[in-house]
Amino acid sequence: MADFYQKHKPVIHRILILLMVILGGYLFFQYVFSYIAPFVVAWILSSLIEPMVRWFHKKLKFSRGISSMLSIIIMLVFIGTIVTGIFMRFSEQAQEFAKALPSYYDSFAYTIDNLRWKTESLFFGLPINIQSLLMDNVDEMIRGFSNKLAPGVGKGSISFVAALPNALFFTIVTLISTFFMSKDKEKIRAFIERQMPKSWVIKMDIIRRDLFGALLGYVKTQLILMIFTSTICMIGLMILRFEYAFLIGIIIGIVDAFPVLGSGTILIPWAAYHSLTGDLYGAIGLLIIYGVVVLFRQTFEPKVLGSQIGVYPLFTLMAMYIGIKLFGFLGIIIGPIFVIFLKTMQKIGILPKWK
Repeated sequence: MADFYQKHKPVIHRILILLMVILGGYLFFQYVFSYIAPFVVAWILSSLIEPMVRWFHKKLKFSRGISSMLSIIIMLVFIGTIVTGIFMRFSEQAQEFAKALPSYYDSFAYTIDNLRWKTESLFFGLPINIQSLLMDNVDEMIRGFSNKLAPGVGKGSISFVAALPNALFFTIVTLISTFFMSKDKEKIRAFIERQMPKSWVIKMDIIRRDLFGALLGYVKTQLILMIFTSTICMIGLMILRFEYAFLIGIIIGIVDAFPVLGSGTILIPWAAYHSLTGDLYGAIGLLIIYGVVVLFRQTFEPKVLGSQIGVYPLFTLMAMYIGIKLFGFLGIIIGPIFVIFLKTMQKIGILPKWK
């Protein structure tokens, strides 16, 4: 055993270091990250507005405090203007949809009644023993679905309402932290550097630059994919001459960003409904839109994300999948960022580089 250890000592040490880093990363994101999340977001925002702050400070000779405050206000106005414009267009089509909802409901109810009549005709034509078996299975499925759905809906509603004050508190803490981190950026950096050995300062700067670049790259990737997904859906729905193409396209783009849901959550049931109503043209068109969206996302997401964060697309895809399995929805962010962290550890010499 001792001979085996001595012979493979470098490999064993490399594996142990890697396992410790992975375990440490898992424990950090699982138990620590939620407590420091607003300050991480504030650090990202302060870095994003830094060029604007520097311009106000150097060109217009404003103090760092005033420059930071103006930059935050401009950022909020810019984001608010874009969000308001999208929301107004979204709200306009949502109101039109709400007015037309009764007619859609009547059409849906008629389709369900028609389907039920056809199903009953087919059902009562079957032998008695098969009817009994099917009835028992259907009743059991309905009970199981109701038992699972009702608590989930209740908990989801309560969680949503309870999350609103937390979201407001998170936003306030983030904005205040962004101001102080931007205003006292040099003081904070100097304080942190004084607490570390000089050999660590360069390494920490590499970690900061690479991880920030990775996170920004991820956000850009998701926004790019969301915009393209929404655009594909809008164009497809307009070609099919569906109403509210803008409204539905945005909704599908947002839903598609959630790995657990995806665009199929909306498009597949919608296509099935049109198939049941006899609108095969609409059903096939919706399935084609779904296929194009899936093909686009599966083809370009690993490539775009890999190019943005500098990781081979296959590793990016693996990191996203493992991240989702470990952390749920947040894993799609944590996975690629953790791969970047490992790559950065290799870059600064803490982890050995693979040959």
